[in-house]
Amino acid sequence: MTDNVITLKNNALKFRYFSNKNKPENDWIPFGDIADGIFYKPTLVAYPYLVQENKLIKLDDKEQIDIKPFKFIIQRNQGERAFICQKPHNFVISENFMEFSSGTPILEIRTKNYKGQWQPWQAILGEFNVYRTLKTMGKIYLRSPIEDELERFKEHFEIRYSGTLVLSYFKDVTIMGDDDIIKTYSLNTRQIEFFPDSDNPCWDFEDRVKTWNDFIAKYHSYDSNGNRI
Repeated sequence: MTDNVITLKNNALKFRYFSNKNKPENDWIPFGDIADGIFYKPTLVAYPYLVQENKLIKLDDKEQIDIKPFKFIIQRNQGERAFICQKPHNFVISENFMEFSSGTPILEIRTKNYKGQWQPWQAILGEFNVYRTLKTMGKIYLRSPIEDELERFKEHFEIRYSGTLVLSYFKDVTIMGDDDIIKTYSLNTRQIEFFPDSDNPCWDFEDRVKTWNDFIAKYHSYDSNGNRI
């Protein structure tokens, strides 16, 4: 390294779901149990500066471009009127696709609030990246190497497979998973919600009640202190 060049290190964790029929390559690492199908790998997302062959050429303050926070969807606070926190625990979750089609894998992610309580599960569509940010001297930077941030991420976030995206002719959004629960998600907060499908004549009342109870057990279970399980 010279005075005017910095060698870049991995600053992002790329996450992806792999089904049993679609095995990952060797550079993908299981996030939990291999059977869960959720894998990640450290990767490099170049800063918006002059970059060539993973080398960052230093510029003076007048020429540097501020790193803008990425778009992400994790809600940290409780309550229906809570704001979506831009950097929960100084992490950023960023989806990598702009448009989604039926069959896209859906993952669920949740985080803890400042009291250490788990918040509702939210949907993430397709592949996504995780970044750790650091704000200093009024500027936002991406921390690297990102591998050093993995254990902290696991302390504050949980990820699991939800199902596949199904878009109807009328643009209804549903998630079909292995749990036989018909789900959807809020387009505003991405929170996982029950999909009643009340107009379906083939879905009798007893099955509908059972599915509702299964949904409550999976997404709205609390301990004796009122903390989400």
